[in-house]
Amino acid sequence: MLKLKPWNPVKVKSEFSRNVLTLMTGTTIAQAIPIAISPILTRIYTPEDFGVFALFISIVSIMAVVSTGKYEMSLILPKKDTFAYQLLILSGIIVLVSSIIYLFSVVIADTFYSIDDIYYLLPFAVLFIGLNNTFDKYNNRIKNYKLMSYQRLIKTTIESIVSIAFMVLFHLKTGLIWGFVLGFFVSNLTMLYINVKSFQQKAFTVSKAKMKILAKKYINFPKYNMPHAMLNTVSANAPIFLIPVFYGNATLGLYAFGLKIIQAPLGLLSTAIFNVLGQKMAEEYAKGNEILTIYNNMLKKLSLVAIVMIPFFIFADDIFAFVFGSEWREAGGYIQIMSVVVLGSFILSPLSSIPHIFNQQKKAFILEIIATLTRILPFIIGAYIFKFEIEIVLAIYVVLYGLVLLYGLSWSYSLVKSHHQEVNK
Repeated sequence: MLKLKPWNPVKVKSEFSRNVLTLMTGTTIAQAIPIAISPILTRIYTPEDFGVFALFISIVSIMAVVSTGKYEMSLILPKKDTFAYQLLILSGIIVLVSSIIYLFSVVIADTFYSIDDIYYLLPFAVLFIGLNNTFDKYNNRIKNYKLMSYQRLIKTTIESIVSIAFMVLFHLKTGLIWGFVLGFFVSNLTMLYINVKSFQQKAFTVSKAKMKILAKKYINFPKYNMPHAMLNTVSANAPIFLIPVFYGNATLGLYAFGLKIIQAPLGLLSTAIFNVLGQKMAEEYAKGNEILTIYNNMLKKLSLVAIVMIPFFIFADDIFAFVFGSEWREAGGYIQIMSVVVLGSFILSPLSSIPHIFNQQKKAFILEIIATLTRILPFIIGAYIFKFEIEIVLAIYVVLYGLVLLYGLSWSYSLVKSHHQEVNK
Protein backbone atom coordinates (compact mmCIF):
# COMPACT_ATOMS: atom_id res chain seq x y z
CA MET A 1 0.00 0.00 0.00
CA LEU A 2 1.33 3.44 -0.98
CA LYS A 3 2.09 5.61 2.05
CA LEU A 4 1.85 9.33 1.54
CA LYS A 5 4.37 11.65 3.11
CA PRO A 6 2.86 13.43 6.12
CA TRP A 7 1.77 16.91 5.20
CA ASN A 8 2.12 19.78 7.62
CA PRO A 9 -0.48 22.44 6.69
CA VAL A 10 0.97 24.88 9.23
CA LYS A 11 4.39 24.73 7.56
CA VAL A 12 2.86 25.12 4.10
CA LYS A 13 0.80 28.08 5.23
CA SER A 14 3.85 29.75 6.77
CA GLU A 15 5.99 29.18 3.67
CA PHE A 16 3.19 30.38 1.43
CA SER A 17 2.76 33.56 3.47
CA ARG A 18 6.49 34.30 3.35
CA ASN A 19 6.61 33.77 -0.40
CA VAL A 20 3.59 35.98 -1.04
CA LEU A 21 5.03 38.64 1.28
CA THR A 22 8.35 38.58 -0.60
CA LEU A 23 6.61 39.03 -3.91
CA MET A 24 4.17 41.59 -2.55
CA THR A 25 6.90 43.75 -1.03
CA GLY A 26 8.50 44.24 -4.42
CA THR A 27 5.27 44.42 -6.38
CA THR A 28 3.67 46.89 -3.98
CA ILE A 29 6.62 49.26 -4.24
CA ALA A 30 6.73 48.67 -8.00
CA GLN A 31 3.05 49.53 -8.37
CA ALA A 32 3.26 52.53 -6.07
CA ILE A 33 5.59 54.26 -8.53
CA PRO A 34 3.30 54.41 -11.62
CA ILE A 35 0.28 55.19 -9.44
CA ALA A 36 2.21 58.00 -7.75
CA ILE A 37 3.15 59.58 -11.09
CA SER A 38 -0.31 59.07 -12.65
CA PRO A 39 -1.45 62.60 -11.63
CA ILE A 40 1.56 63.89 -13.60
CA LEU A 41 0.84 61.69 -16.61
CA THR A 42 -2.83 62.75 -16.76
CA ARG A 43 -1.72 66.38 -16.92
CA ILE A 44 0.86 65.97 -19.71
CA TYR A 45 -0.96 63.32 -21.77
CA THR A 46 -4.52 63.56 -23.12
CA PRO A 47 -7.23 60.88 -22.96
CA GLU A 48 -6.58 60.32 -26.69
CA ASP A 49 -2.90 59.59 -25.93
CA PHE A 50 -3.94 57.03 -23.35
CA GLY A 51 -6.35 55.57 -25.90
CA VAL A 52 -3.56 55.01 -28.44
CA PHE A 53 -1.41 53.51 -25.67
CA ALA A 54 -4.21 51.15 -24.64
CA LEU A 55 -4.68 50.00 -28.23
CA PHE A 56 -0.93 49.30 -28.59
CA ILE A 57 -0.88 47.31 -25.35
CA SER A 58 -3.89 45.27 -26.45
CA ILE A 59 -2.28 44.35 -29.77
CA VAL A 60 1.00 43.41 -28.05
CA SER A 61 -0.84 41.33 -25.46
CA ILE A 62 -2.53 39.22 -28.11
CA MET A 63 0.70 38.75 -30.09
CA ALA A 64 2.70 37.89 -26.97
CA VAL A 65 0.29 35.17 -25.83
CA VAL A 66 1.23 32.85 -28.71
CA SER A 67 4.89 33.90 -28.83
CA THR A 68 6.08 31.09 -26.52
CA GLY A 69 3.56 28.38 -27.37
CA LYS A 70 2.66 28.71 -23.64
CA TYR A 71 5.44 26.26 -22.83
CA GLU A 72 6.57 28.64 -20.08
CA MET A 73 3.48 27.54 -18.13
CA SER A 74 4.92 24.02 -17.94
CA LEU A 75 8.15 25.13 -16.23
CA ILE A 76 6.84 24.42 -12.73
CA LEU A 77 5.84 20.81 -13.57
CA PRO A 78 9.04 18.75 -14.24
CA LYS A 79 10.62 17.14 -11.19
CA LYS A 80 14.18 17.91 -12.36
CA ASP A 81 15.53 21.41 -12.87
CA THR A 82 17.47 20.30 -15.92
CA PHE A 83 14.18 19.44 -17.65
CA ALA A 84 12.77 22.83 -16.72
CA TYR A 85 15.89 24.38 -18.25
CA GLN A 86 15.21 22.60 -21.57
CA LEU A 87 11.66 23.95 -21.54
CA LEU A 88 12.99 27.44 -20.83
CA ILE A 89 15.31 27.24 -23.85
CA LEU A 90 12.45 25.87 -25.96
CA SER A 91 10.23 28.79 -24.95
CA GLY A 92 13.04 31.24 -25.71
CA ILE A 93 13.57 29.81 -29.20
CA ILE A 94 9.85 29.96 -29.97
CA VAL A 95 9.52 33.58 -28.82
CA LEU A 96 12.57 34.62 -30.85
CA VAL A 97 11.18 33.00 -34.01
CA SER A 98 7.74 34.50 -33.35
CA SER A 99 9.21 37.98 -32.95
CA ILE A 100 11.10 37.70 -36.25
CA ILE A 101 7.89 36.63 -38.00
CA TYR A 102 6.05 39.58 -36.43
CA LEU A 103 8.81 41.95 -37.62
CA PHE A 104 8.44 40.77 -41.20
CA SER A 105 4.65 41.10 -40.85
CA VAL A 106 4.97 44.74 -39.74
CA VAL A 107 7.29 45.50 -42.65
CA ILE A 108 4.85 43.94 -45.12
CA ALA A 109 1.88 45.75 -43.53
CA ASP A 110 3.76 49.06 -43.74
CA THR A 111 4.50 48.43 -47.43
CA PHE A 112 0.82 48.14 -48.30
CA TYR A 113 -0.91 50.34 -45.69
CA SER A 114 1.74 52.84 -44.50
CA ILE A 115 1.24 52.22 -40.77
CA ASP A 116 2.53 54.48 -37.99
CA ASP A 117 6.25 54.01 -37.23
CA ILE A 118 5.47 53.30 -33.57
CA TYR A 119 4.12 49.88 -34.56
CA TYR A 120 7.65 48.79 -35.47
CA LEU A 121 8.07 48.43 -31.71
CA LEU A 122 5.48 45.62 -31.65
CA PRO A 123 7.82 42.68 -32.42
CA PHE A 124 10.43 43.96 -29.94
CA ALA A 125 7.77 44.37 -27.26
CA VAL A 126 6.60 40.80 -27.95
CA LEU A 127 10.17 39.50 -27.63
CA PHE A 128 10.76 41.29 -24.33
CA ILE A 129 7.40 40.24 -22.85
CA GLY A 130 7.81 36.61 -23.96
CA LEU A 131 11.28 36.35 -22.42
CA ASN A 132 10.08 38.15 -19.30
CA ASN A 133 7.22 35.69 -18.82
CA THR A 134 9.49 32.70 -19.43
CA PHE A 135 12.19 33.72 -16.95
CA ASP A 136 9.55 34.80 -14.46
CA LYS A 137 8.00 31.31 -14.52
CA TYR A 138 11.43 29.71 -14.16
CA ASN A 139 12.24 31.86 -11.12
CA ASN A 140 8.84 30.96 -9.74
CA ARG A 141 9.81 27.29 -10.05
CA ILE A 142 13.09 27.72 -8.15
CA LYS A 143 11.33 30.03 -5.67
CA ASN A 144 13.56 33.00 -6.44
CA TYR A 145 10.85 35.41 -5.37
CA LYS A 146 13.33 38.18 -4.59
CA LEU A 147 14.44 38.38 -8.22
CA MET A 148 10.80 38.30 -9.33
CA SER A 149 10.14 41.28 -7.08
CA TYR A 150 13.24 43.17 -8.22
CA GLN A 151 12.45 42.81 -11.89
CA ARG A 152 8.95 44.20 -11.34
CA LEU A 153 10.41 47.17 -9.48
CA ILE A 154 12.97 47.80 -12.22
CA LYS A 155 10.36 47.54 -14.96
CA THR A 156 7.91 50.04 -13.48
CA THR A 157 10.70 52.45 -12.49
CA ILE A 158 12.13 52.59 -16.02
CA GLU A 159 8.63 52.77 -17.53
CA SER A 160 7.68 55.71 -15.31
CA ILE A 161 10.89 57.67 -15.91
CA VAL A 162 10.77 57.21 -19.69
CA SER A 163 7.04 58.06 -19.92
CA ILE A 164 7.57 61.43 -18.26
CA ALA A 165 10.96 62.23 -19.82
CA PHE A 166 9.95 61.52 -23.40
CA MET A 167 6.97 63.86 -23.17
CA VAL A 168 8.61 66.64 -21.16
CA LEU A 169 11.91 66.66 -23.04
CA PHE A 170 10.88 65.58 -26.55
CA HIS A 171 7.10 66.28 -26.57
CA LEU A 172 6.63 62.70 -27.78
CA LYS A 173 2.97 61.67 -27.48
CA THR A 174 4.03 58.01 -27.78
CA GLY A 175 6.19 58.32 -24.65
CA LEU A 176 3.83 55.97 -22.78
CA ILE A 177 4.53 53.25 -25.36
CA TRP A 178 8.29 53.81 -25.26
CA GLY A 179 8.22 53.59 -21.47
CA PHE A 180 6.32 50.31 -21.61
CA VAL A 181 8.77 48.70 -24.07
CA LEU A 182 11.98 49.94 -22.43
CA GLY A 183 10.71 48.89 -19.00
CA PHE A 184 10.43 45.28 -20.16
CA PHE A 185 13.80 45.51 -21.94
CA VAL A 186 15.76 46.54 -18.83
CA SER A 187 13.83 44.05 -16.68
CA ASN A 188 14.88 41.28 -19.07
CA LEU A 189 18.53 42.28 -18.91
CA THR A 190 18.40 41.96 -15.12
CA MET A 191 16.93 38.46 -15.13
CA LEU A 192 19.19 37.29 -17.96
CA TYR A 193 22.29 38.42 -16.11
CA ILE A 194 21.36 36.68 -12.84
CA ASN A 195 19.80 33.51 -14.30
CA VAL A 196 22.55 32.85 -16.86
CA LYS A 197 25.12 32.90 -14.04
CA SER A 198 22.97 30.36 -12.21
CA PHE A 199 22.80 28.14 -15.30
CA GLN A 200 26.59 28.19 -15.59
CA GLN A 201 27.02 27.22 -11.94
CA LYS A 202 24.64 24.28 -12.37
CA ALA A 203 26.40 23.28 -15.61
CA PHE A 204 23.14 23.05 -17.56
CA THR A 205 23.55 22.08 -21.20
CA VAL A 206 21.07 22.27 -24.04
CA SER A 207 19.79 18.90 -25.26
CA LYS A 208 17.79 18.81 -28.48
CA ALA A 209 16.66 15.25 -27.72
CA LYS A 210 15.31 16.16 -24.27
CA MET A 211 13.76 19.31 -25.64
CA LYS A 212 11.91 17.30 -28.27
CA ILE A 213 10.66 14.77 -25.72
CA LEU A 214 9.48 17.49 -23.33
CA ALA A 215 7.80 19.40 -26.17
CA LYS A 216 5.73 16.29 -26.91
CA LYS A 217 5.06 15.55 -23.24
CA TYR A 218 3.64 19.02 -22.61
CA ILE A 219 1.96 19.39 -25.99
CA ASN A 220 -1.34 20.23 -24.27
CA PHE A 221 -0.02 23.69 -23.49
CA PRO A 222 0.31 24.85 -27.11
CA LYS A 223 -2.60 22.62 -28.11
CA TYR A 224 -5.15 23.80 -25.55
CA ASN A 225 -3.64 26.40 -23.23
CA MET A 226 -2.26 28.64 -25.99
CA PRO A 227 -5.54 29.08 -27.91
CA HIS A 228 -7.30 29.36 -24.56
CA ALA A 229 -4.91 32.10 -23.40
CA MET A 230 -5.15 33.88 -26.75
CA LEU A 231 -8.93 33.76 -26.65
CA ASN A 232 -8.84 35.03 -23.08
CA THR A 233 -6.60 37.94 -24.10
CA VAL A 234 -8.75 38.76 -27.13
CA SER A 235 -11.92 38.70 -25.07
CA ALA A 236 -10.34 40.70 -22.23
CA ASN A 237 -9.28 43.35 -24.74
CA ALA A 238 -12.54 43.29 -26.71
CA PRO A 239 -13.71 46.59 -25.18
CA ILE A 240 -10.36 48.19 -26.09
CA PHE A 241 -10.90 47.35 -29.76
CA LEU A 242 -14.65 48.06 -29.83
CA ILE A 243 -14.92 51.25 -27.77
CA PRO A 244 -13.01 53.47 -30.25
CA VAL A 245 -15.16 52.10 -33.09
CA PHE A 246 -18.40 53.23 -31.45
CA TYR A 247 -17.36 55.95 -28.99
CA GLY A 248 -13.93 57.31 -30.05
CA ASN A 249 -10.35 57.32 -28.71
CA ALA A 250 -11.07 59.81 -25.93
CA THR A 251 -13.64 57.49 -24.37
CA LEU A 252 -11.23 54.59 -24.81
CA GLY A 253 -8.53 56.56 -23.01
CA LEU A 254 -10.81 57.28 -20.06
CA TYR A 255 -11.98 53.67 -19.86
CA ALA A 256 -8.48 52.18 -20.23
CA PHE A 257 -6.88 54.57 -17.74
CA GLY A 258 -9.57 53.90 -15.16
CA LEU A 259 -9.11 50.15 -15.44
CA LYS A 260 -5.32 50.48 -15.35
CA ILE A 261 -5.36 52.42 -12.09
CA ILE A 262 -7.47 49.84 -10.29
CA GLN A 263 -6.31 46.67 -12.06
CA ALA A 264 -2.60 47.43 -11.71
CA PRO A 265 -2.37 46.96 -7.91
CA LEU A 266 -5.02 44.23 -7.88
CA GLY A 267 -3.37 42.51 -10.84
CA LEU A 268 0.08 42.48 -9.25
CA LEU A 269 -1.36 41.15 -6.00
CA SER A 270 -3.31 38.53 -7.94
CA THR A 271 -0.24 37.56 -9.98
CA ALA A 272 1.92 37.28 -6.88
CA ILE A 273 -0.63 35.00 -5.25
CA PHE A 274 -1.00 33.01 -8.49
CA ASN A 275 2.76 32.46 -8.81
CA VAL A 276 3.05 31.09 -5.29
CA LEU A 277 -0.35 29.36 -5.17
CA GLY A 278 0.04 27.72 -8.59
CA GLN A 279 3.49 26.40 -7.71
CA LYS A 280 2.39 25.17 -4.29
CA MET A 281 -0.79 23.52 -5.56
CA ALA A 282 1.06 21.75 -8.36
CA GLU A 283 3.69 20.60 -5.87
CA GLU A 284 1.20 19.26 -3.33
CA TYR A 285 -0.94 17.66 -6.04
CA ALA A 286 2.12 15.85 -7.43
CA LYS A 287 2.83 14.50 -3.94
CA GLY A 288 -0.71 13.16 -3.68
CA ASN A 289 -1.73 15.64 -0.98
CA GLU A 290 -5.05 17.45 -0.80
CA ILE A 291 -5.09 21.10 -1.85
CA LEU A 292 -8.52 22.11 -0.57
CA THR A 293 -6.98 23.71 2.52
CA ILE A 294 -4.79 26.00 0.42
CA TYR A 295 -7.70 26.78 -1.88
CA ASN A 296 -10.08 27.75 0.94
CA ASN A 297 -7.42 29.79 2.71
CA MET A 298 -6.64 31.82 -0.38
CA LEU A 299 -10.29 32.26 -1.34
CA LYS A 300 -10.94 33.82 2.06
CA LYS A 301 -7.96 36.18 1.76
CA LEU A 302 -8.89 37.24 -1.77
CA SER A 303 -12.49 37.85 -0.74
CA LEU A 304 -11.34 39.96 2.22
CA VAL A 305 -9.23 42.17 -0.07
CA ALA A 306 -12.22 42.54 -2.41
CA ILE A 307 -14.45 43.65 0.47
CA VAL A 308 -11.86 46.21 1.63
CA MET A 309 -11.82 47.68 -1.89
CA ILE A 310 -15.59 48.34 -2.04
CA PRO A 311 -15.45 51.90 -0.56
CA PHE A 312 -12.98 52.91 -3.28
CA PHE A 313 -15.41 51.84 -6.00
CA ILE A 314 -18.29 53.69 -4.35
CA PHE A 315 -16.42 57.01 -4.49
CA ALA A 316 -14.32 56.28 -7.59
CA ASP A 317 -15.64 59.20 -9.66
CA ASP A 318 -14.87 61.76 -6.94
CA ILE A 319 -11.45 60.22 -6.27
CA PHE A 320 -10.47 60.31 -9.94
CA ALA A 321 -11.62 63.93 -10.34
CA PHE A 322 -9.66 65.03 -7.26
CA VAL A 323 -6.44 63.11 -7.93
CA PHE A 324 -6.16 63.17 -11.73
CA GLY A 325 -8.16 66.24 -12.69
CA SER A 326 -11.82 66.98 -13.39
CA GLU A 327 -11.68 65.69 -16.98
CA TRP A 328 -10.96 62.19 -15.60
CA ARG A 329 -14.12 61.97 -13.46
CA GLU A 330 -15.78 59.94 -16.20
CA ALA A 331 -13.02 57.31 -15.89
CA GLY A 332 -14.01 56.83 -12.24
CA GLY A 333 -17.63 56.43 -13.32
CA TYR A 334 -16.67 53.59 -15.66
CA ILE A 335 -14.82 51.92 -12.80
CA GLN A 336 -17.93 52.06 -10.62
CA ILE A 337 -19.89 50.19 -13.28
CA MET A 338 -17.12 47.62 -13.81
CA SER A 339 -16.51 47.01 -10.09
CA VAL A 340 -18.21 43.60 -9.92
CA VAL A 341 -16.23 42.21 -12.85
CA VAL A 342 -12.95 43.74 -11.65
CA LEU A 343 -13.26 42.22 -8.18
CA GLY A 344 -14.60 38.92 -9.55
CA SER A 345 -11.62 38.60 -11.90
CA PHE A 346 -9.27 39.45 -9.05
CA ILE A 347 -10.65 36.59 -6.95
CA LEU A 348 -10.70 34.05 -9.77
CA SER A 349 -7.36 34.81 -11.46
CA PRO A 350 -5.07 33.18 -8.84
CA LEU A 351 -7.20 30.03 -9.12
CA SER A 352 -6.81 29.79 -12.89
CA SER A 353 -4.02 27.19 -12.57
CA ILE A 354 -6.44 24.62 -11.13
CA PRO A 355 -7.79 23.36 -14.50
CA HIS A 356 -4.16 22.91 -15.66
CA ILE A 357 -3.29 20.90 -12.56
CA PHE A 358 -6.23 18.57 -13.19
CA ASN A 359 -5.56 18.43 -16.95
CA GLN A 360 -8.87 20.14 -17.72
CA GLN A 361 -7.54 22.49 -20.41
CA LYS A 362 -10.17 21.46 -22.92
CA LYS A 363 -13.16 22.40 -20.77
CA ALA A 364 -11.39 25.59 -19.66
CA PHE A 365 -11.00 26.50 -23.34
CA ILE A 366 -14.72 25.94 -23.98
CA LEU A 367 -15.57 28.13 -20.99
CA GLU A 368 -13.29 30.83 -22.39
CA ILE A 369 -15.18 30.74 -25.70
CA ILE A 370 -18.38 31.45 -23.79
CA ALA A 371 -16.63 34.23 -21.85
CA THR A 372 -15.49 35.81 -25.12
CA LEU A 373 -19.05 35.92 -26.41
CA THR A 374 -20.26 37.59 -23.22
CA ARG A 375 -17.62 40.30 -23.66
CA ILE A 376 -18.30 40.98 -27.34
CA LEU A 377 -22.10 40.66 -27.56
CA PRO A 378 -22.88 43.71 -25.36
CA PHE A 379 -21.06 45.94 -27.84
CA ILE A 380 -22.47 44.28 -30.95
CA ILE A 381 -26.04 44.39 -29.65
CA GLY A 382 -25.96 47.43 -27.38
CA ALA A 383 -23.62 49.78 -29.24
CA TYR A 384 -24.15 48.73 -32.86
CA ILE A 385 -27.82 47.71 -32.98
CA PHE A 386 -29.52 49.76 -30.25
CA LYS A 387 -27.02 52.66 -30.08
CA PHE A 388 -26.96 52.58 -26.28
CA GLU A 389 -24.76 54.89 -24.24
CA ILE A 390 -21.51 53.28 -23.16
CA GLU A 391 -22.64 53.14 -19.53
CA ILE A 392 -25.55 50.85 -20.48
CA VAL A 393 -23.32 48.67 -22.65
CA LEU A 394 -20.83 48.27 -19.81
CA ALA A 395 -23.65 47.34 -17.42
CA ILE A 396 -24.82 44.57 -19.78
CA TYR A 397 -21.20 43.45 -20.09
CA VAL A 398 -20.89 43.20 -16.30
CA VAL A 399 -24.03 41.08 -15.91
CA LEU A 400 -23.14 38.57 -18.65
CA TYR A 401 -19.46 38.18 -17.85
CA GLY A 402 -20.19 38.17 -14.12
CA LEU A 403 -22.23 34.98 -14.59
CA VAL A 404 -19.28 33.33 -16.35
CA LEU A 405 -16.95 34.26 -13.49
CA LEU A 406 -19.39 32.83 -10.97
CA TYR A 407 -19.53 29.52 -12.84
CA GLY A 408 -15.73 29.43 -13.16
CA LEU A 409 -15.36 29.81 -9.40
CA SER A 410 -17.89 27.06 -8.77
CA TRP A 411 -16.14 24.73 -11.22
CA SER A 412 -12.67 25.24 -9.73
CA TYR A 413 -14.05 24.50 -6.27
CA SER A 414 -15.73 21.31 -7.48
CA LEU A 415 -12.44 20.06 -8.96
CA VAL A 416 -10.53 20.66 -5.73
CA LYS A 417 -13.35 19.24 -3.62
CA SER A 418 -13.51 16.02 -5.65
CA HIS A 419 -9.75 15.57 -5.37
CA HIS A 420 -9.99 16.15 -1.62
CA GLN A 421 -12.53 13.33 -1.32
CA GLU A 422 -10.35 10.99 -3.38
CA VAL A 423 -7.32 11.66 -1.20
CA ASN A 424 -9.34 10.97 1.95
CA LYS A 425 -10.47 7.63 0.54
